[in-house]
Amino acid sequence: MKTSSGRLHPFAAVLVSLQIVKGLIVPLLVILLSKHSHSGTGAPIYFQVGWSLVALAGSIVWGFLSWRRFRYEVSDGQLKVIQGVFVQKKSFIPLERIQSVDLTEGVLHRLFGLVRVEVQTAGGQKPEAVFPALARGEAARLRSMLEPGKAPQGQGQPGAVPAGSEPPKLRMTYKLPAGSLFVAALTTGGFGVSVSLLTAAMSKLDEMFPDFHVYRYLWNALDAAMIPLFALGILLLAWMISTIVSILKFANFTITRKENKLLLTRGLLERRQVTVPLRRIQAIRIVEEPLWQLFGFSAIYAETVGYGAQKGENAHLFPLLRNRELGEFVKRMTPQFEVPASPEHHALPRRALWCYALPAPLVLALAAIAAGLIAPWAYAGLLLCPPVMIWQWWRYRSAGWSREGRLLVIRFRRLAKTTAVIPLSRVQSVSVETGPLQRRLGLSTLRVAVASSGRGAFFRLAGLPEPEARELVRWYRDRNKR
Repeated sequence: MKTSSGRLHPFAAVLVSLQIVKGLIVPLLVILLSKHSHSGTGAPIYFQVGWSLVALAGSIVWGFLSWRRFRYEVSDGQLKVIQGVFVQKKSFIPLERIQSVDLTEGVLHRLFGLVRVEVQTAGGQKPEAVFPALARGEAARLRSMLEPGKAPQGQGQPGAVPAGSEPPKLRMTYKLPAGSLFVAALTTGGFGVSVSLLTAAMSKLDEMFPDFHVYRYLWNALDAAMIPLFALGILLLAWMISTIVSILKFANFTITRKENKLLLTRGLLERRQVTVPLRRIQAIRIVEEPLWQLFGFSAIYAETVGYGAQKGENAHLFPLLRNRELGEFVKRMTPQFEVPASPEHHALPRRALWCYALPAPLVLALAAIAAGLIAPWAYAGLLLCPPVMIWQWWRYRSAGWSREGRLLVIRFRRLAKTTAVIPLSRVQSVSVETGPLQRRLGLSTLRVAVASSGRGAFFRLAGLPEPEARELVRWYRDRNKR
């Protein structure tokens, strides 16, 4: 029986202290820059600085005690972890329950040759054990002892590759080229997130600096004609932030299939290596952003059970891939999701166009007319109705489904076109919904759920003819007979 015991690298104390300080930075800055620090005789500022120093000293002491109290041991077929400053916590993790051992090298870790190790168990929503800092050699030794997938898997297990179908030592690798990284970064869907974060940050400026009256100053300083340029500058800044974040996140992206697991490595400043057992993948999504469709590119995501998908860490199977390479990639990396080259595609009937093109523009038009009775300029909202109708027509044209053996393929569009490939064995539930308009047209909405993180993942296809929806429900109900 393998036996090993040890403790964290001493630098772990510094990392824990820095993590605490990081959480205190914003509150302390708000206190120091508030208007109360400028009032009185100056005693308040010394008082606030004093409390800041106390918080800093407390974080240092806490980090040191956390390091001193942390112990781990691998013996008797389990990982034992003891930690806690005031309350001692003992964790006992059977080795057979460990699903993945993920490694992270931040900037500080790389300077000192250290690695952060996270141990994830089956069905866990967060790591069961976290080692903030281990020497690379110790981390590699610990990972080899905890590495999942050493026990033989039966053919009946979900996601297991049939015996004899592949060489005993299977290893294949795909790397993201620099050109694809640049294209993905420039056209990523993270632009909307950057805009939201910038908007939220700007809304807090007057609260953080009440004495400066930021927006009143900008309103007085800028000419009215400059305000659109200012807004354009904010959008450009958001796009630049989104591009930089994507490059930092996906630089050096590599996916390697090693037997029945995938190893995903990525990151420029912070390097991460995540292990994804094939049996944990519930479905894959092939996503085509509007600009990517013009040049034949797609991104591949995985819906997995565990914390990684929830945090977006192992959801990307590949950030950007040419469509003509998709079939070979799926065949090599996730063979249980391989779809025939020319599947029988079922498009939506023509009458389903009413379900897409009518409701949204109608609601928008009624809202614009109602608002126009109060503010005449609100009638301009009617100009948005034609673009919305075109967008809904585009959604209708992109939607459809196909069934290949034990695989269900659903195609739909929000802004990006998504193709979901779902094995029958991974489906958690299938439901059919019918609205008033759909009922008159003999249509329905299919809703398929698979397990993913703690919430699950749902795929909806609206405008499906009722006979086809009933056929898919029957296909799911008869899954045990297949």
